[in-house]
Amino acid sequence: MDNKSEVNVGKFVGRHLSQLKLMSRVLEQELESAKGNREVTIDRHLVESVLDVLEIFVDDCEGVSGSSRERSKVESKPVVARLN
Repeated sequence: MDNKSEVNVGKFVGRHLSQLKLMSRVLEQELESAKGNREVTIDRHLVESVLDVLEIFVDDCEGVSGSSRERSKVESKPVVARLN
């Protein structure tokens, strides 16, 4: 049974990379809009969305691989439904 989950981790990560690719494109657009300025201003909502995508990706990968991580959040966020 462990062999099956190890084999599926690579496929799982490959299928879920689209979330990270989309996030990287959004951040690239923010850098482009700064047009060479040293400072980049990003909306708080965008930063929260980026963090949500990263947390979802990490949680999903940990769920498939069977590992877990220590959570030290200041405040709990409401659960958001995802459409995959």
